[in-house]
Amino acid sequence: MSSHQGPASRRSAARDVATEVFRHGGVELEQTAVGSFRLADPDQSRHAFAQSIALGLSTQPKRLSCRYLYDDRGSDLFDQITDQPEYYLTGAEAELLERHSPEIRTLTGSDTLIELGSGTSTKTRHLLDAWTLEPRATYVAVDICPGIVAQSCEALSEAYDKLEVRGIAGSYEQAMPRLSSFSPLTVAFLGSTIGNLDEPEIGPFLDELAAGLSPGDHFLLGFDLVKDIRALEAAYNDAAGVTAQFTKNLFVRMNRELGTELNIDQIDHVAYYNQDRERIDIFARFNREATVHLAELGRSFRIAAGEMIQTEISRKFRISEMAERLSRHGFSFVRSFTDDDERFALILVRRKGPRRGRDETRRQLRGQLDAERSRTRDLIYPLTEEEVSRQHSPLMSPIAWDLAHIANFEEQWVDRVAPGTTTDPTRASRDHTFDATAHPRAARGDLALPDRAAALDYLARVRRRTRAAIRTTDLESTDPLARDGFAYSMLAQHEAQHTETILQTTQLIGDLHYEPHLRREPPAALRRGVPGMATIPAGSFLIGTDDRSNAYDNERPQHEVEIAGFKMDLAPVSNADFLEFMRDGGYTRSELWTDEGWHHVQEMALDHPAQWRQRGDGSWDELSFGRLEPVDPRRPVIHVCYYEADAYARWADKRLPTEFEWEKAAACDLERGVARLYPWGDAPPTDAHANLDQRSYGPAQIGAYPLGRSYFGCEQMLGCVWEWTSSDFAPYPGFENFPYPEYSEIHFAKGYKVLRGGAWATRPIAIRNTFRNWDLPQRRQIFSGFRCAADA
Repeated sequence: MSSHQGPASRRSAARDVATEVFRHGGVELEQTAVGSFRLADPDQSRHAFAQSIALGLSTQPKRLSCRYLYDDRGSDLFDQITDQPEYYLTGAEAELLERHSPEIRTLTGSDTLIELGSGTSTKTRHLLDAWTLEPRATYVAVDICPGIVAQSCEALSEAYDKLEVRGIAGSYEQAMPRLSSFSPLTVAFLGSTIGNLDEPEIGPFLDELAAGLSPGDHFLLGFDLVKDIRALEAAYNDAAGVTAQFTKNLFVRMNRELGTELNIDQIDHVAYYNQDRERIDIFARFNREATVHLAELGRSFRIAAGEMIQTEISRKFRISEMAERLSRHGFSFVRSFTDDDERFALILVRRKGPRRGRDETRRQLRGQLDAERSRTRDLIYPLTEEEVSRQHSPLMSPIAWDLAHIANFEEQWVDRVAPGTTTDPTRASRDHTFDATAHPRAARGDLALPDRAAALDYLARVRRRTRAAIRTTDLESTDPLARDGFAYSMLAQHEAQHTETILQTTQLIGDLHYEPHLRREPPAALRRGVPGMATIPAGSFLIGTDDRSNAYDNERPQHEVEIAGFKMDLAPVSNADFLEFMRDGGYTRSELWTDEGWHHVQEMALDHPAQWRQRGDGSWDELSFGRLEPVDPRRPVIHVCYYEADAYARWADKRLPTEFEWEKAAACDLERGVARLYPWGDAPPTDAHANLDQRSYGPAQIGAYPLGRSYFGCEQMLGCVWEWTSSDFAPYPGFENFPYPEYSEIHFAKGYKVLRGGAWATRPIAIRNTFRNWDLPQRRQIFSGFRCAADA
């Protein structure tokens, strides 16, 4: 138990949070938002509550977010908990603050104090007493509830004549990007609220905090210590039963706001110390079977008799371990304070200089480039000379052309970032033989191309030049190509995209025997089926990004888009689903197709996905890189064109999503009020999140990646298959090409459709929620599938 906000996770580095400044009773407040969405909006808050419950009940074991414990009644109950004789935390922390606040103020030397999860700011007054002894003092209250922020700020303004008081109404994640504007400062995070963060959450929280602070800023953290189990368990099982009421109030709130009609008398509070994890685990135990109906989402969840649903954790720490953890996240130890009985602790740390020096940046850039080059070599190693040199389809370049293009593209950009020398003084900087815009794919087989050995040699010669250039490039240059090594990151992404293109070509080789050493079977589903649709509420959302370190120009600028409420499939369309469409005559019913789509179906005689092969008994196999295996009904359908996806959606009484709907379903986090970098959050992709990285050589079964779900519960939005959207590829308002027009600009308004989400063949460096792929609507050689949407 802690203050009003509960767990946090790192905000996307590619997202900015909008702020609105207003005055309330003479106090200046800021309210943070993603688009026009604010956490105080009752409709959005109710939907966020319902969605949070749905996500928690979909998880095994079931776990609900502790953020929703703190409605008005929950906050009152928590205040009562702090008065219980068994609950030592509040009193122990208050004693420490009263005794040491003057020393803390002297050690920090900063005029500004910011409190995360401020609540009523009662415990903060000991710090403010010390802060206001100095000529200048500013206090910034951060809390999720605008009313509480306004109330506490007004009270403090009246109590402290010399104190400048400001408020930020928003979540931790929304407020953290604003912190540096108050520097030099001290951030206080009290009440052992950090104990509500589980291990996967605490690191991203500290990273986000460190990113929001300037070198020399301070962080004051209050946290509970490991101690006698009897004292710990008593604190969360008070004799008066107030903590039990607090736990059960979450379900009272569900009944009141979501209409769940649960029998509260059949729910018990259970809290005990988990010695292995050094934390208190708090549960609601259902004594009888129950069903949670979430009418707003159209979803229901069964709870078995005796099943326990976790509602909160409260971790306990050791001072030395906390100091070491904070050091790993960019803070240096200043001082710690504890009471005589070592029940509770305060630790004061200082933000170090930039976490990543320029030498480390250079190592990271070399590492990115080396990783992509290693993958390129891995993919072509099993191929013969003829398979590399020959053109296998007019849709695709010879693989030798792709290899030389990667080298030539890298050569051009290294010459721009680090001019003065070239790989070969006799070679023109721009060789149009390998220019992607100079020759259509169908004609590239007629060009004078290097053989396999010559192409690999060209790649190696250019890479030696690139590695030397990284050592000398001014990473703090005003040139945007050089700053932070943008050009080198772009080169790594470019090569990653071309390895996917090489795989598209490879699968079209006739009589292929292809067994790269990285190949492994796609994972099976961890649970059966992901039926239904997510409900995404109406409201504006910030689409795209302003990031200039990794994102491409067509992802910029970030801009606000009003999006009507809609529904989105929780999973991509499966092979089984698509087979039903085929059996129902989907390819023969003209009313399901657009005029252009029907013409294409007739002209190309399409009646099944591109890589399916029918047996004599009518069953289907799927050809994948030389392997012919029965179609797996539980995998997403792949190698279908836009026209096929659009016809299926019409057959299913649905439609394809717009790309803006797709991005909102993938990125929007109503609970935290931020946009995520990936559907699951901001942590980089792992094998547990998504089927990426060119290892599985096909989609995974639907339900294989529950940890990769978006906030709305949509699974496998990244990886497995690129997903067609209904949107034409067009520039965002205010688009500026960078660093060259040939990447995006020349493809606008040319009939291309946008695909989102990446496929199994996509490298993690080249995918994120804002990434936009595009292709012509008739293309099927790409690793494309789809999911459907519908109006709400």
